[in-house]
Amino acid sequence: MSDRSLILPLALAALLGAMATRFLAPAPVQAQSADGDRRYVAVAAEYQTGVSLLYVLDQQTERLAVYEARGGASNSHRLALVGVRNVGLDTQLDGFNDESDYSFKELEELLERRGVPIED
Repeated sequence: MSDRSLILPLALAALLGAMATRFLAPAPVQAQSADGDRRYVAVAAEYQTGVSLLYVLDQQTERLAVYEARGGASNSHRLALVGVRNVGLDTQLDGFNDESDYSFKELEELLERRGVPIED
């Protein structure tokens, strides 16, 4: 077989492989935007192979719950509560373990000196 006679079968195989991948591969998971009228916001993220974390935020009570979900063999499936925290006060901090170039206060002062209006 000549090189030219191989081009068509190779191109056809590549096209069929791409189509098979498109239809057989699972759809990618993407985060959805939060709906402000709903009480709960949930986000899942892969943590390790076969292990995902589910974050559930109760917008009314400001509590964050974290669950660990394991897949794999049918006898190893599990869903476990990892922890819960009231994040109401956490979100009022200006910084915690923040390694930014400027602290909140330094950045606020810098913007005020430059005449940039700062919203509360």
